[in-house]
Amino acid sequence: MPYIPKTSGEILRDLKGSVLGRSDLDDISAGSVMSILLGSVANELASSERRLYNLRESFFLNGASGSDLDERVSELPAVGVTRIKNTNASGAVLKLDRDPALTTTTLTIPEGSRFRSADGTTFATTADAIIGVGDAEVTNVHISATFPGKEGNKSVGDIYIIENAPSEIISARNTLAITNGLDEETDQELRERAYLYLNSLNRCQASSIEYMASSFIGSSNDRFRYAKMYEDVNTPGYSELYVDDGSDLSADSMKRAGVSSGITVPAGGAIIVPHEAPAVAPIAPNSITITRGAGQINVTTADYTSIHERGLLYFPEGFLQSGDVVWVQNYEVFTGLIAEVQREIEGDLNNPDRLTGFRAAGTRIVVKPVTPATLNLDMSLISSTASDFDIVARDVKVAIAAFVNNLAPGEPLYISQLVDACVAISGVVDIKFYEPRSDVRKDNVFPALKKALRITEASISTTPNN
Repeated sequence: MPYIPKTSGEILRDLKGSVLGRSDLDDISAGSVMSILLGSVANELASSERRLYNLRESFFLNGASGSDLDERVSELPAVGVTRIKNTNASGAVLKLDRDPALTTTTLTIPEGSRFRSADGTTFATTADAIIGVGDAEVTNVHISATFPGKEGNKSVGDIYIIENAPSEIISARNTLAITNGLDEETDQELRERAYLYLNSLNRCQASSIEYMASSFIGSSNDRFRYAKMYEDVNTPGYSELYVDDGSDLSADSMKRAGVSSGITVPAGGAIIVPHEAPAVAPIAPNSITITRGAGQINVTTADYTSIHERGLLYFPEGFLQSGDVVWVQNYEVFTGLIAEVQREIEGDLNNPDRLTGFRAAGTRIVVKPVTPATLNLDMSLISSTASDFDIVARDVKVAIAAFVNNLAPGEPLYISQLVDACVAISGVVDIKFYEPRSDVRKDNVFPALKKALRITEASISTTPNN
């Protein structure tokens, strides 16, 4: 039952009753010596009651805050929870243009090339970006703020200053907003994650995997804002973990060509052929070359099993023979945070204190980026007569993009909530949303479970309504 501390008035009433019922003293009227003494005792006991209540509540997550909450969650079994500090804003959002007269060769923009916004926030590329022969641009280059926190969140076009990049690059611009830079966890966010942690102590259940993925801090001090596990009921033991950091994780910048690798089958044969992991998709037959003597062996999907997230091909016993040369090539692998989370799930027997693993025996968990479900909106906007319509419309577009792009995978868009977010902007009198190029009012949008609603400012059309 709940603990409800007594007030000084309740305690004083009980003390007076005890004195009258257990002694011959009867002068307890207001102002008497006995009344003053009993009142002092009641106040002291009430103070102790409140201290006991606060002490008791501090051992419940809902009753603790600040350093007390940090101490409580650190004591949770077995290793506790710590407050996540601020993380870097990042995303596959940068478009780079090179001199059109220099398109006869391949240009590599190396990892670590730096760009910044007008307010001085610096961003660096997290992987090499390549502009091919004949191409004058590359899009969806993944960048990360060099300092953590919400200061790294930028609107479309804010990042355009070239600080340190090949001289052939003549312009840069972020074509999508970056919204996933986060400050230190609030008390409420820490409580919610602590409860998720308690649900995750079984380690191999869906809640455990989701907790790990949403708490994992990558080597670039970035993390996924959302993680959702889906178990395939038609394939027992197979699950997919869909992750999202608020940017377009399906962009090519999160992938690269896998390293070609091969083995020569030893005497006695082999059933496992390794390759680089995690691969983006199961290895296709045309990516496998088996040379036997002077000829090649034809391979179909029925001849092997691809565990692509672990980088393994399994062949039936006897299929590969001594002396066969097996090559795996022409495939793609995930890089960055997706690859790091996949390695955390798989674990490493050679490094068990760092990569303990979250996958149960006989199961598969494949980390995948959420597929964006792109929205297009027409909005009818009424601004106040004292406001500049173009400025108000721009602010509304920024607010719409921020609201939609912060929806979790599978989370629906309720138009009423979007309207509430827009009418709070200075200068907005009224706003209505319609289907693109139509007079049909926009209804609530419910995405597929494995997709996340996303929008760009360019996909929002504005019509003044005076």
